[in-house]
Amino acid sequence: MFPAHAFLSRIRGCPRTSPVNPSRLVKSFLPFRHILVCIFLQVFAISSVSFGEEPDSTSSTQSSRVSEILDSLVTATYFQDDRFSSGGKSGAFEYLPKEFIPQFSDSVYASRIAALASKSEFDLVYNEHVRGYIRVYAVDKRKFVSKVLGLSHIYFPLFDEAFKKYGIPPEMKNLAIVESALNPTAVSRAGARGLWQFMSGTGKMYGLQSSSFIEDRYDPNKATVAACEHLSDLHDMFGDWFLALAAYNAGAGTVQRAIRKAGGARDYWEIWPYLPQETRGYVPAFIAVTYVMNYYREHNIRPAQPGYLYSETARVPVNQALTFEQLNEALGVPMADIKFLNPQYKAGLIPSPESRPNMLRLPKQYVQQFLRKEPEIYAYKPELVEEKARLYTMVREVERKDEVVSSGRGRKSHVVGRGETISRVARKYGVSVSQIIDWNNLKSSRLKPGQKLVVFKADGERGSRKSSFSKLKDKKSKLKAKAAKGSGKSKAAKKSKGGKKGGKKDKTKKKRK
Repeated sequence: MFPAHAFLSRIRGCPRTSPVNPSRLVKSFLPFRHILVCIFLQVFAISSVSFGEEPDSTSSTQSSRVSEILDSLVTATYFQDDRFSSGGKSGAFEYLPKEFIPQFSDSVYASRIAALASKSEFDLVYNEHVRGYIRVYAVDKRKFVSKVLGLSHIYFPLFDEAFKKYGIPPEMKNLAIVESALNPTAVSRAGARGLWQFMSGTGKMYGLQSSSFIEDRYDPNKATVAACEHLSDLHDMFGDWFLALAAYNAGAGTVQRAIRKAGGARDYWEIWPYLPQETRGYVPAFIAVTYVMNYYREHNIRPAQPGYLYSETARVPVNQALTFEQLNEALGVPMADIKFLNPQYKAGLIPSPESRPNMLRLPKQYVQQFLRKEPEIYAYKPELVEEKARLYTMVREVERKDEVVSSGRGRKSHVVGRGETISRVARKYGVSVSQIIDWNNLKSSRLKPGQKLVVFKADGERGSRKSSFSKLKDKKSKLKAKAAKGSGKSKAAKKSKGGKKGGKKDKTKKKRK
């Protein structure tokens, strides 16, 4: 088959005038020249769909998950086609019909990825596994990749700001495409949520809270900070970004076991055979996304533009309880835009702040109006907020009782060491990041060497935030044990020690086990 890139380069290199009679004939019918080219390309495009190979069987699980994530954009209300404007011309091949799907030889893919690797901290390589995922993103799901390209204009600037602060390679932002296709409310079958697909337990380790009203894993800002901390911890542990990626997917314990099975090798491709099936496709998918996000023009993929860009929005503090309905009616902000820009407020209520103001993201054209009319907006139709706020207060009261109380816990003073993160301190004492922040009235999760922290160490259990249902169940079990044999304490102690060991193992894992 004649390679697309060779054909296109010949077209682009053709002179506009030529002494050859056929060219003069085409020139004399200039209005039809573009039509003739397009007809040929459309016919050619039919054959070019036979692009590369499907991902091999070892990575088919990850391939299915990638397709599932991209397909989820179809069912997400905000991501319907009518909310995306046409991306217009795609750049390099702007004169091509939309339907044309270019294909390239292995040598072209390899040289392009090598060019990316020369500027990256990642050891990007091209192989048959990567080729299969290039097909998924550049051919099979190219329509959804157009939307992802548009969404990148919303979220990538946010990621870049955070990555620069944490010293994370900028290419890492492509991980969010593998994880969620940049859908902030994405939910996996395993229960991972948000742009960065945190499971509940891992999210709590990094200060992301979940309740009936607020889901921090849906908050692009908070989830991105948590992802930076988690990735930094994993990189500190393994000293390699690809191993950190594998651990992000499968858990640090899984990667450590694979390293042992590989004889201590600390190279992703050397431990590859010993990783779970899904994780084997994880890094190849990441490389493929990195490639497509840099060469989408060459693949004739045209970005679909969302309603707002990141630069067209801003965050404002909210100092009282406020509903989306109040914002919609008092300011005229479209309800769909409020929900999309603030997915963390699941019930459409921004609760009264407990310590620091809650943040609201708005299109910039409404920001000054909000700040000017803020008292009026809070007072607008109070019945809209009263019922939700009352319900929120009741739920929070229950959640506070779920907090681990300081009775039965030892008060500790911890001095932050050089390079020590708040998540490491939390793991050391078996508590959550948010608890350390609350106990010490911290304004951020960043720590400084020599900083003193107050920590209440859990007695006999790790990560001991329990639901009221599980605590009630524990109490009943202890009462029954005491009534039966009077040996409840010893059994509880044994159970507690076992739970501590297992809890540590679980907390090194992220989500798909």
